[in-house]
Amino acid sequence: MALNGLFGFDHPWVLCALAVFIPLALYDLSGGLAKRERGLPEELRKKLRTSVIFFRVFIACIIIALAGPRWGTGPAPEEYRRGLDAVFAVDVSRSMDIRDEAGDLSRLERGLVIARETAAAVPGPRYAAAFGMSRGLTAVPLTWDNEAVLGFLESLDGSSLTGRGTNLETLVDAAAGAFQHSFPSRRVIILVSDGEALSGVLKNALDRCIRDNIIVSALAVGSDEGRPVPGIDISLSQPETISRRDAAVMRMAAERTGGIYIDGNRDDAAGILTAHLRSLAPESGNRSGSPVSKERRSLFIVIAIIAYGASKFAPLLPEKKK
Repeated sequence: MALNGLFGFDHPWVLCALAVFIPLALYDLSGGLAKRERGLPEELRKKLRTSVIFFRVFIACIIIALAGPRWGTGPAPEEYRRGLDAVFAVDVSRSMDIRDEAGDLSRLERGLVIARETAAAVPGPRYAAAFGMSRGLTAVPLTWDNEAVLGFLESLDGSSLTGRGTNLETLVDAAAGAFQHSFPSRRVIILVSDGEALSGVLKNALDRCIRDNIIVSALAVGSDEGRPVPGIDISLSQPETISRRDAAVMRMAAERTGGIYIDGNRDDAAGILTAHLRSLAPESGNRSGSPVSKERRSLFIVIAIIAYGASKFAPLLPEKKK
């Protein structure tokens, strides 16, 4: 609640606590404290009185801070991206361990770098994360806490999670299952993969995304030339398995659902994905564009901390020499 939008409190009912606090403070200032200090040395009485006053200031500031004071004007907060939910669907199959260029990042590492840079650059949406091998799993549900998703993306690595097969259908299904249908929002899945799939029918999952108004944007990592899949025994009867990026599958996933295709090898891949997420919620600031009152809670918290410290320190001051 604010007066003319420039001064007020978020939780004005908290101020009711002052109805008890103010009479107590006035009683102390009017002589009640002096009665309790009778018989004490004058120097000690001054210290105790100072300590009590600072403690009363501490209590008052805490009450006001809890009420959420606001005054002054500032730019409207950027709430526009809260209409967007985004799920990172990361393929962690064995082919994602491939380093297509010597000394380069693996396909998985490259995709995760782009995903993390994008999530850090666009903090407004709710994010979630899913990963998939032979089946897809939701690892982090939709949350406003970007750090939770960033932490998960940071923890993913080829040595701990990669599996033998890829089922992009179940990966996309798991990502789509993270959305809350009761929550009105634009929905996008960022599919991070080389596009190779050994099982499942991706088109079936895409049809379900179209039905639920979910966009799938494809971040395709890997090379068209391909490299041998690591961890597979090679014998005379079984030549090495070459894994190539299937750009056609990734393009199809994006075009079929209204998303975009991004070549993960581009230096500006994170920038393209960032611009794409921002374009899904183009408004900036609040709808009216009018200024809003600034939150001043932190000011009273700082004053409260200083006052509390002073209330504890005052009785410890050395006595003045006569």
